[in-house]
Amino acid sequence: MSVIKTFFLALVIFILCFISRTMLEEPVAQVPFAKSAEYTNQDKAYQFDVPEDGQMMRFEIRGMMKMNTWKAMDMEVYQADGTYLFSYQDELWSESGRDSEGHWTERKTAASFEIRFANKGTHHLYLTDASSYSQKLNNTRYTFRVVPIRGDADTLFPLQFIAGIIAVGCLALLANRYENDEPLSGKTTYNKKPYGHNPFGDQARPSRAPLYAWCFSLGLFALLFSWAYKNDDDINYVSYAYGKSQMTVDRSIRQQSLSGANHRGGSGRGGK
Repeated sequence: MSVIKTFFLALVIFILCFISRTMLEEPVAQVPFAKSAEYTNQDKAYQFDVPEDGQMMRFEIRGMMKMNTWKAMDMEVYQADGTYLFSYQDELWSESGRDSEGHWTERKTAASFEIRFANKGTHHLYLTDASSYSQKLNNTRYTFRVVPIRGDADTLFPLQFIAGIIAVGCLALLANRYENDEPLSGKTTYNKKPYGHNPFGDQARPSRAPLYAWCFSLGLFALLFSWAYKNDDDINYVSYAYGKSQMTVDRSIRQQSLSGANHRGGSGRGGK
C-alpha cells in the first residue's frame, strides 16, 4: 500500500475519531448547576439520576477563586440504597506573582470527571470542601452538577492517537520526497515487457492490500465506537480507581455501607 493511500486512510480515521469523540462528550439532558453553599459540608445529599445501565456521567465544577487561594472538593457518591461507590476529588485555584518576564496570573476555574455507572436510578452525592484559609475568610462559592453524556470518548483516543502519528509520518515522508524531486508514489523504476508479450495472458492482479486495510480500520473504528457508546458491563470501582488521581474508593466506607451501617464519611483533601 502506497504512502499516499496510507496517509488518506489515517487522516480519515483521525477525523472520524475526532468527530465521534466530540459527539460522545455532549450532554444528553439539561441539568442546571447547583450552588455549593446549599450542599457543602452539610448532611444534605445532592441527587442525580442515571437514566440507563452503563450510562456515562460527567461531574462538573465551576468557580473562580480569590487571588492566591485554593479550594479542594471531595464528592462521595452513593446509590439510593446507601451503598458507597467512590469519591471524586478536585480543586480550583488562583495564583499570581512576578518574575523576570513581569507579572503573571494563573487560574483553574473549571474541573470535570467522567465515569460510567453500572446501574441506572437515583444516586446521592455528599460534598465537602477545604480552603487555603478558614471558611470565614475564604467564602468563595462555586457551582457543580452531574450530567449524563452520550458515551466514553476516551475509548477512541488510542485509535485517534495512532492514526495521527501515522498521518504525520506519511506527510513528512511525502514532503521529503517532494523536496528531493522524487515521485510521491515512490515508484522510480519500470519493468518493460519483452517483445511479443501477450498483454492479455499475463496481467498482474491489482493488490487487495488497500481494501483489507480500509475494511480493518473502519471495522475497528465501528467496534470501538459501539463500545464507547453503549457498555453496560458491571464495574469494579476499586479496580477502576487505580491509576486515576481524581478518583478514590475508601474501603472502610464501602465495607460499612455494604454491611448496612449507613455510614457516610467525609474527608476533604488538601489542595494546591
